Amino acid sequence: MQLVKVEIKKLFYPYLSFIIFALMYSSLIIIPFTTGYQYNYNIEIWEESGELFRMLFPLFAVIPTCWLMYYERKNGFLSYTITRVSKRKYITTKWLVSSIGGALIVFLVSFVGLLITLYFLPEVTPSNANNNAISRYAGDAFVNNPLLYGFLLSLWRGMIGFLVASFGFALSLYINNIFIVLIGPFVYLILENFILSVLGVPFFRLVTSFDPNTLDIGAVTTERLLIGPIILIIIISAYLVYFTKFKKESIY
Repeated sequence: MQLVKVEIKKLFYPYLSFIIFALMYSSLIIIPFTTGYQYNYNIEIWEESGELFRMLFPLFAVIPTCWLMYYERKNGFLSYTITRVSKRKYITTKWLVSSIGGALIVFLVSFVGLLITLYFLPEVTPSNANNNAISRYAGDAFVNNPLLYGFLLSLWRGMIGFLVASFGFALSLYINNIFIVLIGPFVYLILENFILSVLGVPFFRLVTSFDPNTLDIGAVTTERLLIGPIILIIIISAYLVYFTKFKKESIY
């Protein structure tokens, strides 16, 4: 527990600054979407305003935390920890703090935006035209219990943020370029999005898992939403196996 507190303390001020930025983003990004669109429910404003975030969320998950491991390797700080704590415990603690931190930011950006659209904006007057919200994925909850729908989706997004931050942390263990460490997961999302779309399976994309309503309801199932995260777990595992078993590189 003491080690966790130490790691949190190292990240505290940069992380706090990024959280403030993230919450400002979550609040301000809603403004352009409050006019010029036709809505039937307030939650649709939240969904529409999240279009940019579903592509940028890897940056929100990785940038505030995954830089620390890179710099501790670069300046030789890791060698001073060997006599005080086991390598496995130290790396595991840093991974959990970094990944949970990334997950928390993704969750907060999503959920705070939801709260603002549901409780701080004027209530939308439903229109009879093009009101097909009930026919989307989890449409009944979307229409009749938007807070629960948005909360559960934000939690799921936080879990995806955890995996993406874990990828960033894995990169920081062996990559000697901070730009690749911080941008790598975002580039992965872009490439994965493109490749799976070209292959005709866009329902397997991480973006679709992050926001199921990017596709028609006929293409989306709960099982398919799990594929994107599973692919990412496989990619992370293969990356770690390559560097530990084949290249035999040492973190320290």
